[in-house]
Amino acid sequence: MQIASWKRPLARLVGFTGIVPALLTLCNAFTQSFCLIKMGADHATSTWRLLVAWFIIGLNIVLSSPTLPLALVKLRIFQGKFRPRLRLVGTDVPLVDVIIPCCNESLDVLQDTILAAIALDYPEDRFRVIVTDDGGSAHLRAWVAEQGQHNLYYTARVKNGSSGFKAGNLNHAIQFIETQLAPEPAEFIASLDADMIPEKKWLRAMTPHLVLNPKMGVVCPTQSFYNFPKNDPLYQSQLNSWRCLDIIRDMADIAWNTGSGFILRRQALSDIGGFPTDCLVEDVHSSMLMMSKGWKTAYVAESLQYGLMPESFLGHIKQFTRWVS
Repeated sequence: MQIASWKRPLARLVGFTGIVPALLTLCNAFTQSFCLIKMGADHATSTWRLLVAWFIIGLNIVLSSPTLPLALVKLRIFQGKFRPRLRLVGTDVPLVDVIIPCCNESLDVLQDTILAAIALDYPEDRFRVIVTDDGGSAHLRAWVAEQGQHNLYYTARVKNGSSGFKAGNLNHAIQFIETQLAPEPAEFIASLDADMIPEKKWLRAMTPHLVLNPKMGVVCPTQSFYNFPKNDPLYQSQLNSWRCLDIIRDMADIAWNTGSGFILRRQALSDIGGFPTDCLVEDVHSSMLMMSKGWKTAYVAESLQYGLMPESFLGHIKQFTRWVS
């Protein structure tokens, strides 16, 4: 996925279309306030009507206020640059630890992801795949062992007290790498959701952004899905986010960690004390903490992974409830 060359100049109009509604809202509130002040001075209506009118104006301002910061962010698109596609070539490449967190997903779904991960176009001695299983599945453990891959590992944590959900599982995998694997932890850490099948070029497409910029903390690609219906009635594809909003955030230097397919610098994660376990959106939270420490974040508008969407309306609601909890 890449924006066509003729569309790029049009994309910059988002900065204009973003600020105009916000300015019109402010102008409207100012005009209404001016009219109410004049009506009150002329005693043109009753006091209670004026109070109701002032309440409605105030309510409109409160409800519209979140659009102003977003509009200011969109203005950055006038100065921002579209992030290029890069490729790391050769065999002299950095070591990467690829973590696949899972918890009671179907074994056949996990198999697709794991097999794709160990078949990446990347030197086998320069990346390791760690399956970190919060479900403690004996079948998954046995299947991983059957593969006989020297760079494929399985681990399952013993939960004591608060689990920290996915963030806790990721932190456990990192601790496992640091204490159980030799010779040393990789400079970069990558992660895939249990159902996200990566393209063979995934690591070669993502790592250059970290290699070229020593202050780059995390890089995230587009998430694509292969099982939503053509008419997409629940808008599960989130194309507006992947093809517009995330690109705008990247051009404004406030890109988010989108949760799967990301590659981050171990030092940046260490600086924030690991993945935060006090919320269910550890991806977005961790990237914001990195930015607060001076690290850069990036979004690469390239389809490098393909996953599954919830197959029922109830599953869709559960997913969105988790995102906003």
